Amino acid sequence: MAERITDRLKRITREQGGAGETPSGPGSAKGGAPRGRYGPLVVVLVVAVIAGAGWWLVRTMQADSKLQDCVMSGRKNCVESTP
Repeated sequence: MAERITDRLKRITREQGGAGETPSGPGSAKGGAPRGRYGPLVVVLVVAVIAGAGWWLVRTMQADSKLQDCVMSGRKNCVESTP
């Protein structure tokens, strides 16, 4: 009886994509492409987007800080002096 339950659990796990041997081979997904092939590329793209957004945010905050410093010093032509 215990052996049949174990076999049933193995079959259910295999059907749900869990651990166990897959019929199409150890390194391939259902679509035919190997697993993990595009994962590193997606990670690199996400990191690049986050770095670009951070760079833009820092540049914007620096420009705003220069403008605020100019206004607080009492100057009247602050917009012309900022890049």
